[in-house]
Amino acid sequence: MMPRLKSITVTDFRSIRGSVSVELDAPVVLIHGQNGAGKTSILSAIELGLTGAVHSLSRGGDTDYIAHLPHKSGNQGRVALTVDGLDGRSQTADLIVTSSGIQNRHLLEVELSRFFTERCYLAQSTLGRLLEIYQHQDQKRKNDSALTKFVKDLLGLDQLEALIDGLHSAGHVTRLRLLAPSYWAASKDDIPRIERELFKFEAEQTQIDTTIASSRLRVQQYFAARYPDNPSAATTPETALQFVLDDQEEAQLQIIARARRDLQASAAQWSLLVQNTLAVERASVEAEEGEARATLDAWRHATGKALETIHQEILPIFPDIPSPSVGDPELARSVAHQAIDTELQRIISLLARDAVDVARLSELNQSIERGKARTSVLDNQIAESAGLTTGLAQLLAQLVSHIQTEDCPVCGRDYSEISSSPLQAHVSERIASLTAQAGRLQALATDKAQTAGLVTAAEREHAEILNRKLTPELRDQMKTRRARFEELKAKLQGLERATSEGVALQHRASMALQRLSDFRSRDERSTSLRLSVGEIAQKLRQPIPGTAEPLEVVLRRLLEYTEAQERLTLDRQRTRLEVNNDIKAWQSAEIRRIEINELITKIENRLQQLQTAKTEADRCLELAKDLGRQAREARAAIVRRVFNEELNRVWSDLFIRLAPEEPFVPAFALPDKSGGSVEAVLETLYRAGGKGGNPLAMLSAGNLNTAALTLFLSLHLSVRPSLPWLIIDDPVQSMDEVHISQFAALLRTLAKQHGRQLVVAVHERQLFDYLSLELSPAFPDDRLITIELGRAADGTTIAVYEPKIYIPDRAIAA
Repeated sequence: MMPRLKSITVTDFRSIRGSVSVELDAPVVLIHGQNGAGKTSILSAIELGLTGAVHSLSRGGDTDYIAHLPHKSGNQGRVALTVDGLDGRSQTADLIVTSSGIQNRHLLEVELSRFFTERCYLAQSTLGRLLEIYQHQDQKRKNDSALTKFVKDLLGLDQLEALIDGLHSAGHVTRLRLLAPSYWAASKDDIPRIERELFKFEAEQTQIDTTIASSRLRVQQYFAARYPDNPSAATTPETALQFVLDDQEEAQLQIIARARRDLQASAAQWSLLVQNTLAVERASVEAEEGEARATLDAWRHATGKALETIHQEILPIFPDIPSPSVGDPELARSVAHQAIDTELQRIISLLARDAVDVARLSELNQSIERGKARTSVLDNQIAESAGLTTGLAQLLAQLVSHIQTEDCPVCGRDYSEISSSPLQAHVSERIASLTAQAGRLQALATDKAQTAGLVTAAEREHAEILNRKLTPELRDQMKTRRARFEELKAKLQGLERATSEGVALQHRASMALQRLSDFRSRDERSTSLRLSVGEIAQKLRQPIPGTAEPLEVVLRRLLEYTEAQERLTLDRQRTRLEVNNDIKAWQSAEIRRIEINELITKIENRLQQLQTAKTEADRCLELAKDLGRQAREARAAIVRRVFNEELNRVWSDLFIRLAPEEPFVPAFALPDKSGGSVEAVLETLYRAGGKGGNPLAMLSAGNLNTAALTLFLSLHLSVRPSLPWLIIDDPVQSMDEVHISQFAALLRTLAKQHGRQLVVAVHERQLFDYLSLELSPAFPDDRLITIELGRAADGTTIAVYEPKIYIPDRAIAA
């Protein structure tokens, strides 16, 4: 059972807004609609449901086209496609399309998806570029063109091509670099490299012997001078290394360096103590500190107390302001002054606005009373003028044309008996009077509406002002707070200079106290420093300084001793490290000599193996060259036979059927040589004989479109129909009536005789009606489905679905 498209439901997809469901269960489905109605969107939805992508959009280079598939009015789209007979059962793909991707699985596997895209679906955007697409080849990636891939699929040359391609590298040794990297490496790299390595290791072996001799000689000379009683200490590098591993110099250097740093720090402290003793006297420092403290206490009892009183008063209102008794008093005063000034401005603003609101309320009350009085007067005037004035004037105007004499048409009385003026003139004057009265009534009604609108606006503003107006109690509280805040602001401004003086007094008292503390601690540091220097001398095993010896003399003596000991220890350590390096170099060279000997043996064995393998590989390459030549000859014979017998015949028949008057017929060009890969190209053949150029250069726009269309159909018909579907979007571009009639007959043949299921979208209404007639059902169980797309008043897409079945012509049958 061949697969068959059954139905599709499209929701908010591309240009389709809303949800559209159509049946596809017919040999032929015709879709019609104006530009933008959704024809291409329906076909793209079929492609998406089958393959999971819209290749006609991706060919344009837009890699982000999926983000634009949902309709702009919705966040996501939906495509539900049902197919019967796919893998012997009915299957449905229900895809959700969002701007970030496509959810759920499509129906076709990879190979069938490629077959559908290349053989079954001809998009409108692809038709004009079909010849170019089929011949395009990526020169950078060396990929086959779409036409070449088709030729190989049709002729079954994949295995033969794979054999030729696989043996191509055997034709020359340079081609084996990627295919057979081991052979290339062995021939051009490994064997020469191994020979170079062997020479290098032999040279290194000679250099190692020289290094061992020179290092051993220097070590033996050192041990002869340092350990004359132990001549066997430098027999091997291992025994010699045991004698030079002692690192006592490092520990001694650390002790000396630490002592020198401590002595330098003690000297710096002693120098500072001596300078301070000369610059500061205890009596003057204590007197200065006492005077500064007394002055600061006096300021705190006066200005400081006033600031603290103000702070305690406003603290409940402004809890975040700093306290003047803790920290900077000037900062506390300025912060309090700023907070009081801000609140004072707010209170003044509220009171001013409240005064304006009171005056405005009085004005609004008067306006409302005047408006209501005027409305009452207008109501009385309207009531007096109301009546059937307009209707009566219209009735009298209709009677004027019937007054031909002086007899009243209503009562029949002779009007000339009571008035000398004509009856018709009297009625006309009455009509004019009534019309004027109706105009005055309309003016009164307009005036009343305007007055009522003004009253309503005034009442609304009156209610808004009442809602925000301050209550008498709140107004009094605001006035009281304003007076108090003005007093506090004045006080804080008056204390600005005094608080600045308080900051200076605080700084002076703090500095005096610090100097007094430093002076008192000087004596204690001097005694502690002498004890610390004595401990350092004891660690250095030097005489402990007495009380009579000046401390600066002791520090100088100890520093000279540490510097001399450090120089001596560094010399000893440097000599030991040099000998240690020589021993390690001797030991490393011995180890490396053993490794070099082993490597030379392995390299010689590896070189012999590679040379044997290369000889065998050269023999296999000669066999591969002969096999590749035979495969190319077989491929050339197959290609020349099949091109003329199948491909060109099918395409030529289809093209001539649609364009019988065109002298140039497009065809596949035959490869001129048997070597190389099969690369199919296009050309034109003159019917009278001879060859032309590429179809793009030889054919008109209409026949070029026909060539592309018939190429697509021939490619579809020349292979086994894995999928018996042909989906074509607006295929009759630039075709005249003859081409269209021949194309309709071709579609009928494909549907009725070859069992293809056709889905064709057209733009022209006349063409749609013509194809509906030409492709109408011709026998029982045959069916045609027509779908007309349009837009509703709200912009949603609507689809008019109409199935047509076979109906025998009873008139002809009779």
